[in-house]
Order: sequence, then C-alpha cells, then structure tokens
Amino acid sequence: MRFRLLWLGMLGLLGVYGLSGCVKANIIFGQNQIDDGLTKIVKIDTLTPVLSTLFVDSVPTSGKGVAMVGGYDDPYFGSVKTRTYFEFAPPPVTNLGIGYYYDSLVLYVVPNKYYYGDTTQPMDFYAEQIASQMLFPPTNYSFYNNDSFAVRSPVLGHVRSVLRPSVVDTVYIRLNDSLGQTFFNLMKNNSPTITNADEFLVYFPGIRISSGYGANPQLVYGYKDSVFMKLWYHTSDLNRSINAMTFKFTQSSYQFMEVQNTPIAPLTKFQRGYSSVVRQIYSTDPDFNHLVYVDPLLGYSAKVEFPYLRNMLLQDTTMRIITKAELILRPLVPSYSTQYLLPPSLVAESTDYSNEPSSTVSTGVLTLDYGTSNTQYTFDITSYLQEQLNDPTSTAYKRGLIIAPSSTYFYSSLNRFVFGDKDYQSQYTSPTYYQSEVILYYVSTKNTL
Repeated sequence: MRFRLLWLGMLGLLGVYGLSGCVKANIIFGQNQIDDGLTKIVKIDTLTPVLSTLFVDSVPTSGKGVAMVGGYDDPYFGSVKTRTYFEFAPPPVTNLGIGYYYDSLVLYVVPNKYYYGDTTQPMDFYAEQIASQMLFPPTNYSFYNNDSFAVRSPVLGHVRSVLRPSVVDTVYIRLNDSLGQTFFNLMKNNSPTITNADEFLVYFPGIRISSGYGANPQLVYGYKDSVFMKLWYHTSDLNRSINAMTFKFTQSSYQFMEVQNTPIAPLTKFQRGYSSVVRQIYSTDPDFNHLVYVDPLLGYSAKVEFPYLRNMLLQDTTMRIITKAELILRPLVPSYSTQYLLPPSLVAESTDYSNEPSSTVSTGVLTLDYGTSNTQYTFDITSYLQEQLNDPTSTAYKRGLIIAPSSTYFYSSLNRFVFGDKDYQSQYTSPTYYQSEVILYYVSTKNTL
C-alpha cells in the first residue's frame, strides 16, 4: 500500500511539471534540496564536463556573401590576415563612337558595419588584378579559407582611409588608368573581349582586395559582396556631360575570402594539411593548460562531453528525472575586450565520436560584463542530458556537444572565445573565474519498501 501511495505521489509530482505552463510548480531552484519526505529536488554542480578543441584547416568561404579585409595579431590565436576575391561582369556595351573621352576607373567598396580591432586606426585598401581565371579544383565545389590565387603587379589601386563603423562609409579606390583606358577602347570598338562575359573573365579574371603586405593594421572590416567598378567618361560637347558604365560583381559562388593564420602555441600542436579531417585535443593536454579555443573562420570549435553522467545513476539509484540542467561557459577575462570581441551567441549541436554536428540542442545566451567573471554563456541542456541518461547503449558516453557561433555568424565573424575547464587554475581569487560547469537539478525518490 505504501509503495502504491509513493508511486501515485510521483505521478502527481510529474503532473505538476507537465502543467508548469499553467500552474506554478512549488519548487524553488537555487536551494540545494527540497524534501517532502518521499521526494526531493537535488542540485549538484559536480558533473564534470570533458572539454576539447576541434580543428579543421579548411573552412568553405565561397558563396557565403561575406567579404573582409585587414589583419591583426591575436595574443591567443596568432597572426590573422584576410583578403577577398571577386569576379566582374562587363557592362552592356554599345559602340561609343567618336566624341567620348575616358576619365577614370573606380572600384567601390561598401562596408557592412562589421569590424574587429581598433577602428581609430587608418586602414589600407589595395586592389590587385587576379592573374588567372578562378576555377574550382576537380571534385570541389567551393573555395576555402586557405585557398588563394596569384595576382599581377603593379597594384591596380590603393587608398588609405579611416572608417566610421556606425555608418556606411563607401571606400573609393581609383584604379590604374592604363587598365581603364584599355577597357574604354574595347568598349569603343565593341570588342568581343568585353562584350562576351566568358571572354572577359579570361581577359580580366577579377580583383583581390587586401590590406597589403606590411605589418597587420590590427583591424579587419567586413564589407558587402556587391563590390562594383565604374568607368567614367565624358563628351566633348559644350555641355560636357559625364557618364559611367558599371562592371557589376558576378558569380557569387566563386567569390571567396582567404583567411591566413599563423598560429601560436598551443595551437601549433594541431597538424595541418588534412583538409576536412577534424583534429581534436583535450583541455587536459599539458600544452593546453586546461583551456579551449573557438574561432570558426580559423577552423577552431569546442566539444563538450559528459562521459560521467551515467555514473550518477549508478551512484544514486533514487535518481528519476532531470528537471533542469545548465551548461555554463565562462571566457577568460583578459582574452576579450571591445577590441577582441566575443561571439554574440553560441550554438550547441549534438555530435558523436565523428565530431560532425547534427542537430541544434541549445543556443547559449551571453551575459556580458567586461572585466568580471559575470560574463558567461548559458545553455539549457535539460532534454539532452535526460535523453543521454536514459540511453543504455555502450556508445552513449561518446556523444557530446559542438560549441560554435550560430550559422549567422559562423562565416561572417572573427569573434572568438577562450575558456577553461573545471581544473583551470586562475590567477584570480574567485574559484569561478574562467571555469566551466554544469548545474543540474534532478528528482530523487526514496524507496520505502
């Protein structure tokens, strides 16, 4: 009889949870235990997640509608330099005939308000002509962050500018007049070289925009992929009318961003040259000093595993259901600032031993408070842990969560994230600085038989 009453009591408790949208549950999270004699809610923070850094040296960047220029020296990830490649379509050409005269050829670059680094510094924008037509390698249908194409010399154009990230400032790069005059003459003659788009791409494969070959400017700007050129010309009549023909950006699937990275320790420990092969190093590796690194455009993401979850069930046979579970990841305080920005959000995706993401489990909500341990990402992983707890298969412990920025920011942002595991030793007095943890509540029932 007592066992029957206990079972009915459990059903009643679970019913309260099932109706929590309508009825306020009589449970206050934050207390260690809530005990009614038969059941209790237990809170623990001793479930230690196992953390690692994943690395893949080839990240697809073509066809993403993303363009960046600039570079910086990162104290955690090393030197980073970005540059972007574009193809152009010729304008619809008619025979200009006599009476028209060339003025200039100008490249228009429109920033998209994304930046990374010190925006008070001037930025150099260089336009260089790509030496050969950009074609995908056999069996490939993308260009990657570590792809590149040779360019011709001299540089087609250069401008040095200080931009205002809060507004849309257009960058105007006047290009080589020799190239402009050549285009103009081809237009006047209605040459197939410029009237036929395929022939034009062979003749003029495109432009690479970079910040040059010198020291990194400590700044990266993002800009729209709708880069275009205008050829300006005028008439010789008394009105001297000024006109322009536009070479529009084309072939978005071929537009891509090169991201050069010269890593520093401990990231130099990752072997490179494996294309899409995922490499994994755990935070417990002596060289990594209990730290994990996330920067998707450089190829780094994090993995969180819970191999000790089922041990809880073996140690506490009264455990019945996980009512709430949060994964908390805290960035190193010195690693982020208004110059080295954190991702605005992170996504946890389920994975297994293959380290390939499958489905989204949770989105990490960022609480940002510069210079304190209050900055953290919080993930609701209640359902995920309950499902894993109920899985009796021998491979369940191999599952985990890949942590990376959402798809909106994955290919369009250099914002990065460095955090520590449970054993990271901080120079600060607070034990929670930098350390990751799982806070878990579960229903425990007493066996009265």
